[in-house]
Amino acid sequence: MKTELVLILVMLSLSECLVSTGVDMKITSSYFDMNGTITNVLTPSSIIIGNEEVKLEGVDPYGLYSSAYAYLVEDLKNWLIGKDVFVKGNYVYFDLNGAYNSISINEMIQKEIIDLWNEQYYYQDYYPDQYYDGGYYANQFSY
Repeated sequence: MKTELVLILVMLSLSECLVSTGVDMKITSSYFDMNGTITNVLTPSSIIIGNEEVKLEGVDPYGLYSSAYAYLVEDLKNWLIGKDVFVKGNYVYFDLNGAYNSISINEMIQKEIIDLWNEQYYYQDYYPDQYYDGGYYANQFSY
């Protein structure tokens, strides 16, 4: 009985060491189609990883005013360029030192698009005197 208990404790401490060092969290590159560094953002739904263009599945900036679209592209460039990523199909994930976030960059970008879309229509509905020629509000964002 004591031997079994000692063996169980040794196994638990060994598995805890493996988890704390992240050994079991490493992702083999064979699971993903490619990995690399984001070098450019062409549109919200198209990025360059290394020298290859990746069209992002499920990212649709339709309905954003031109100034909100320009803000989004500039924001994505500042946020994404230089980041290491994994690619599986048309979904891109941040490379977190060999592990990855289960939420894709695609989903993060689409959420930002939805937030911008909701915000632009909120201001259009509640502050119509600040709304001008289909554009965004001059005082809304500073680039």
